[in-house]
Amino acid sequence: MAVLDAPARLHAVAQARGAFAGKPAGFDAVARMSARLANAPIGMISLLGAAEEELIGRYGVPEWFVPGRRGARRHALCAYVVCVNEVLAIEDLFADEATADDLLQNNPLLVDGGIRSFAGAPLRDEAGRPLGAVAVADTVTRAWHPSDLAVLTEFAELLRFEPDGEAMGATLAMLANRPPPSVPADQVWPPSIRASLQRQRQVFAALLDSLQVGVVVADSAGQPLLVNRMARELNKLPAGLSPEEAIQTVLGRLRHPDGTPFQRHELVHVRALHDEFVHRAESIMHDRGVLDQHVVAYGKAIRTDDGNLLGAVTTLLNVTERWRADRFRECNLRVATMLNHAGTVEEAGPELVNALGEALGWPCVALWLANPAEQLLNLVAHRIAPGIVLAAPIPARMGRGTSVTSECWQNGTLLWVPHYAESRYAREPGAQEFSPADAGSHPCTVVAVPIRDGDVVVGVLTCFADTVEYDRPLLTDLLEYLAEQVGYFLARRHSLELAMQLVRAKDDFIALVGHELRTPLTSITTCSDLLLEDEQLPDDARDLVEIVSRNVRSVHTIIDDLLDLAALESGHLGLQLRPVNLVAVISAAIAELGNPVGISLRAIMPSTVTLVGDAGRLRQMVDNLLSNAVKYSPDGGEIQVEIVAGEDCTELAVTDHGIGIPPDDRDQLFDRFYRGSNARHNIPGTGLGLTLVRTIVQAHGGTVALDSGNEDGTRILVCLPLHATQTTSAEGQPGITPRYPLRSLFRPLAPSARESVRREPG
Repeated sequence: MAVLDAPARLHAVAQARGAFAGKPAGFDAVARMSARLANAPIGMISLLGAAEEELIGRYGVPEWFVPGRRGARRHALCAYVVCVNEVLAIEDLFADEATADDLLQNNPLLVDGGIRSFAGAPLRDEAGRPLGAVAVADTVTRAWHPSDLAVLTEFAELLRFEPDGEAMGATLAMLANRPPPSVPADQVWPPSIRASLQRQRQVFAALLDSLQVGVVVADSAGQPLLVNRMARELNKLPAGLSPEEAIQTVLGRLRHPDGTPFQRHELVHVRALHDEFVHRAESIMHDRGVLDQHVVAYGKAIRTDDGNLLGAVTTLLNVTERWRADRFRECNLRVATMLNHAGTVEEAGPELVNALGEALGWPCVALWLANPAEQLLNLVAHRIAPGIVLAAPIPARMGRGTSVTSECWQNGTLLWVPHYAESRYAREPGAQEFSPADAGSHPCTVVAVPIRDGDVVVGVLTCFADTVEYDRPLLTDLLEYLAEQVGYFLARRHSLELAMQLVRAKDDFIALVGHELRTPLTSITTCSDLLLEDEQLPDDARDLVEIVSRNVRSVHTIIDDLLDLAALESGHLGLQLRPVNLVAVISAAIAELGNPVGISLRAIMPSTVTLVGDAGRLRQMVDNLLSNAVKYSPDGGEIQVEIVAGEDCTELAVTDHGIGIPPDDRDQLFDRFYRGSNARHNIPGTGLGLTLVRTIVQAHGGTVALDSGNEDGTRILVCLPLHATQTTSAEGQPGITPRYPLRSLFRPLAPSARESVRREPG
C-alpha cells in the first residue's frame, strides 16, 4: 500500500492522465497488439490512482467491468504489478500465493469474467516510478512464455511517460497510423520525432521478426509496409529488398493451386482491405530447380475503434511438409488398394508408378523386375511427367553396370543421390537412365529402392526429381514402404501360384488315379462276384474271394469320395437345389443305420425343418457324421443327434462319447487324409469323411466346426442357411456363398416343438 499511495507516484499519475487524455485509439491499438502477440483474449493499459484504476487502453475487457474506462482500485489486477514494480506473471489467479487475498477472490473480473491467468509489465515515468501496467489476461490457466513477457516489457518501455510527451506522441502516432497530434499532417516532423519513430519502428519490426510465422503488413492503400523475417525466408528472398520489392519478387513466383500465376489484386493483404477477412487462401511458391512450397495465408483488415481503415495484416504458414505427408498417405492407400485387386505386378505397375509420380511431383518413376535366369532387370512400367521429351528412351532391359538402378539391384541397399548432375552416374557412359531433351528438366535428385522377396532382391523402384530434395526421411519412408508393399505382393503371388500348381497337380493325380484304378477294380469286382456265385467254390477259397471283394469295395468307396471331393471343391459338380426336409433326411439315415451293436442313438428334432439344398449331398453329409460317431464310440456308448432351427439358418449337432479329439489335432481335423493321433493306428479309416462333410456344408453356404467346449467325446456342429442361393465364385466356378457362421442356437426346446427318437443297443 505504501507504494500505491506514495505522493510522488500519484502526482506522476495525474500528470500522465492529463498528457494521455483524448488518445484512446492509440492506446487501444497497443492493448490489442499486446493481446494478439501474446495470444491472449484480453489486453489492458492502466493508470492506477489513489482510489480508482483508469484503462487508457483496452482490448477485450467487458464494458460492465470498467464503465467509462474507470473502475475501483481494489479490483485492479495491475496493482500487483505496481507494488512489485517489475514484470509479473501469474499462471493461476486462484492458486498463486501472491494473489491469495479475499479482495481478489471476490474480484468480479475473475468471478464473473472468468479470468484465470494474468501477466503485466510496469508502465513507468522517466524517474522509474510505476504509474500503471501494460497487461494481458486469459480465461484459462497458462504458463506465460518469456516471449509474451518480452512483448509486454517492450510496449511498456515504448509508452514510458515523459513530461514533454514527444516520444509518447510519436509512438501513438505510429500505432494509430497518423501523425502526432502536436504536429500537423502536412508538416515535416522534427528530427527528434523522426528519430523516435524510427526507433519505435525498429522495435516493432524486431517483434514481428521474432514470430515463427510469416507476416506482411500493408497500409490502407495496399502498399506493403513490412515483410518480416519468416515471410522472407519462406519466399527465399534475397537480403536488402524493400517491402515493395519483396512483394514484387514474390508475385513473380506465386501460383494458384491450379498453376495459374497470381495478379496483384489477388494478393491476400489486398483482398483483406475489401473482404475484411481472408481465410486459408492456398498458394504455391514456384521457382525452377527448387521444391514447390505450399503456403496457406490468412488476411485481416485493421480498423480503429471508430471504424477507420488503417491497413491489413497477412500471416503466412508453410504447409509443404503437411501437404506432402497427406499426398503420400493417399498414395499409400491408392497403391495398397490397387495391389489388393491386381492379378500380376505387370498389371499393377502402370497405376503404381502413376500414383507415386503424382504424389512426389517428380518427372520420372520407373519400376524394374529382375530376371534371374538372364541376370537382367526388365522395365515393367514407367511414368514420364507431361511436357517432358526424352533425348533417349528409358532402356527396356538393364544388366549389371554402373547406373543407379543396377547398383541398387546388385548391392540390395537404398541409394540416394542428392546432386545427380555432379555424380559419377551422370558422367559414365551407359549409366544414364533418364535423359530429358530439355536441360532444365535434368534430374537433380535420384532415389533407387530395392524390392525384396525375403532376402532376395527381385526388383528396383527408381525415382528422378528435377529439384534438390532435402526431406530425405519422409521420402525414404514412403519409397521403402511402397517397395515393401510390392515385395509382399510378389511374394503372395508366388505363393498363390505355387498353391494353384499344387492344387492342379493334386486334382490331376486324383483324377488319374480314380479313372485308371476304376477299370481294373471293376474287373476285379466282376470276377469276384462271378466266383462267389459258383456253388462248387471251396469254403476256404470263398473266404478269400469275399475278402478281396470287400477290400475292392472299400477302395472303390475311397476313390468315389476323392472324386466327389475334387468335383465339389473345383465347382465342376453343382448342387441340385430344391426344398428339402432336413429332419426326413436325418431320419432316413438313422433308419438305414439300424441298431449298431452296443450303441444307443437318441435324436432330438422338430417335426420338420425345410431348407433349400441338395438332398443327396445332405444325406451324404449325415451318413459320414453318423458313421464317424458309431466308429469311435465305445460299447455301451450313446450318440445324440440334435436339430435347432433359427430364423434364417438351422444348426445340426452330432455328439458321441467316444475317444474324442486330442487338442493338438483339432486344427487339422477337417484336412484331407488327416486322422487323429489316437485313432490312426488302431481304428480303420481314410481321413476323408469330415473333409467331405466340410466341403458339402460349405457348398451350401454353411459352416462346420468342432465344439471345443465338449470335453467328453466329440461334438460336431453344422450350420446351414435355410435359403441358400447358388452363385459363381471368384474363380469362375459355381458354388454357394458362405453366409452363416455358427451362432450357438442350441437351447432347450419346448416338448411340442420336437420329437425324440431313441434306439437302444440291439
